[in-house]
Order: sequence, then structure tokens, then C-alpha cells
Amino acid sequence: MNRASSPTTGTVKPLLNERIARFESPFRRLDALLSGIEPNPALAPITMHVGEPQDSPPPMLAQAVADHANQWNRYPPSLGTPEFLVAANGYLERRYPAVRGRVATDRELSSVSSTREGLFLAASVAVSPSRPAPLAVMPNPFYQTYRAAAIMAGAQPKYLASSGFPDFEVDLSGLDAATLADTAILYLCSPSNPEGRVVAPETMREAALLARRHGFLVVFDECYAELYDHQAPKGALEVLAEMDDGPGWLDNVLVLHSLSKRSSAAGMRSGFAVGAAEVIAALNRVRLNGTACTPMPLLAAATALWSDDAHVDVMRERLRARFDLADRHLGGYPGYYRPPCGFFLWLRVDDGASLTRSLWSDVALKVLPGEYLTQPSEDGGNDGRRFIRIALVHDLETTDTGLRRLASML
Repeated sequence: MNRASSPTTGTVKPLLNERIARFESPFRRLDALLSGIEPNPALAPITMHVGEPQDSPPPMLAQAVADHANQWNRYPPSLGTPEFLVAANGYLERRYPAVRGRVATDRELSSVSSTREGLFLAASVAVSPSRPAPLAVMPNPFYQTYRAAAIMAGAQPKYLASSGFPDFEVDLSGLDAATLADTAILYLCSPSNPEGRVVAPETMREAALLARRHGFLVVFDECYAELYDHQAPKGALEVLAEMDDGPGWLDNVLVLHSLSKRSSAAGMRSGFAVGAAEVIAALNRVRLNGTACTPMPLLAAATALWSDDAHVDVMRERLRARFDLADRHLGGYPGYYRPPCGFFLWLRVDDGASLTRSLWSDVALKVLPGEYLTQPSEDGGNDGRRFIRIALVHDLETTDTGLRRLASML
């Protein structure tokens, strides 16, 4: 953006960061796509485009906040309270027994104000000015924060190939020596958004070994770790613990977990990060100088939620029932598959953007075109154009109605 004087006031406008223009919210693109289209007035609109849990959070959340209301006047510690750290570590040890006794809560674990904060700041931590042409490697499709974080940190995004429908296996074999030498950060999401696939343990191991060999940070985004259908997915910490029993088992790694989906507590903006002590220290130095840490009453609520697994079992039962509805309505459609994890359907269609417009205008159903979550390849093609993303986050009645409308348009 060039400095320019206003023709009326002569004011010189500020020179804004040009990098901001390189990324955009997929939801603002959706607003533009549907602008001027009125949904079918005979039907109540149903929005299934945002991965926002619609279930009420467990009552213990509100109770813990109320019980600690006298702490709203206190600045929270950036790492989190000792009670929070013990609860987060306790969750890890229950969920991944191989990790038991391996994480130092005072040095290798920290509260973050949502995994999005941790994901965004990780690029600032990992991208150094001493690397002349830094790359940020990420899957495609991807969570838009990876790209925004990379661009703002001064790195060039590079997208991993996948095996495509219906397996969507992430492939690291295309990263040649020159690419790896320039890589500053690698993002991997498992279970993935939007396909719901789990990164294979051997791929996790390969990512960690490459990071250590070439001196970059690999970030495992595991905010969907508890949203599984039948089999609990293997986590990065579990894989790392099994491959290395020495003190450096967390080297070059950052793993992020969240309460947003696990506990239907997206509004809390609370999660935690695990990594080597120097990475956690660097992350918190950035946070202390530039972000707001999770308030004490919310840390108390997060402590209660990480300590309890019963409400998560109930959440998974509801999720399975929603996927059963998807099987009933879409099971005969060739572009449908039931993902093992997550709460999204990544449905293959002829033209995602066109179908999105038709679904809104004809049956008042809002979904997200796949191309808004996917970057084009070098030849201009976009693998996401033949997909739509549907979030199964509503109660059964609403989900049933939405899926019936979707099926009628296929």
C-alpha cells in the first residue's frame, strides 16, 4: 500500500502491512458468494458451514467460573495455574499412557488462549530472520490460521500433496532437500480439518525426524483429538514417546490441544501446548509481550474440564448419532464417506461453489465451498472446487433436516 494524501484533507494515510492483503477469511468469501441470494422463504434457514459446537457445555464450566469469580481482578500466569497444568498433564497421561511421567508441567506445558493463538504464534517463534527464504509447510486443504501465521511471520506457504478422495493421506515425500533446508515450520492437523483423517504414526515420526535433521519446528494441531467415531486416534505425543525414551523426545515439536470441541467450550478460548522447554519458553515470551492470557476463573473451569472424561463420552455418542444420520441420507451417494474423526463431512460434488449457492437459495441450507479451504496448485487448479464442507454440530432434529435437504439437491 502506497502512502497517499487524501484529496480533501491532505492527510497522509499510514503505510499498512502489505502481507495482510494476502489472506482472507473463508467465511467472508462465503458472505460474498451468497450476497444478494435470499434463502427459500418457505424453509427455516439451517447453517452448517461453521465448526462451532451447538451443544451446551457441561454445567461444571459455569460452576467453576462462579466459584472463582473473586479472581477476575487478578492477572493470570501465562503458563497457567499449577492446578491447570496438572489437570492438562493428567488428561495426556489418561489419553496417551506412553506419555506418563514424560512431560515436565513447569517447563514443557503451557496454557494458551485457544489453539488458534498457539498456532498463530508458533510461526513467529519458528521463523527467524537469519533464514533467508523461510518456508511454512502445511496440508491442503488447511485451517486458514496456518497460512495467515506464516505470511505475517514472513514465511512463504508451501502446500503438501495428499492422496485425495477418499483417503487424503498426507505425503511428505515431495519435500526435497532444498525445500527442507528452507523450511522453518511444518503444520500437521490430526485428526484433520476438514477431511477427518488421522495422520499415520509413521508420517508423524518422519515429520519429527525431518524437523530435527533440518532444524525446523513441526506443529501438531490436535484440537479434534477427542472427536472420533470408534477408535481413538494416535496422537503425536504418543508416537514421539514410543520412538524416543531420552530427554530430547520433544525436540523441534509443539503439540496443541483445545477444549473448544472436546467440551463444547469454544467461547472459553482455552487450550494448552506441549513442547521442548526452549520452545515453550519462547512461545510464552511472545505471549507475555503481546497477548492476553486466559483469566483465572476460566483457568479454573478448564482445570475441571480437563479432569473429567465422562462428558466427552456423551459428546462422542451424540456425534456418532449424527454420522449415523449422514449414512442414512448420503450413504448411497458416491461422493460421501464416513470419516473416522472430526465433525465435518467433506463431500465430493461436481462444483462446490455452485452447489453452495443452490443449497442456500433452494433449501435454505448454508455450507462452505471446499475451494475456500484449499489453495490452488501452480497450474491454477484447485482440488477443493469439487468439495463442500458440512459441520455436524447441531441437535439430531436439525441435523436430520439439514442432511435431508442436502440429499435432495444431490
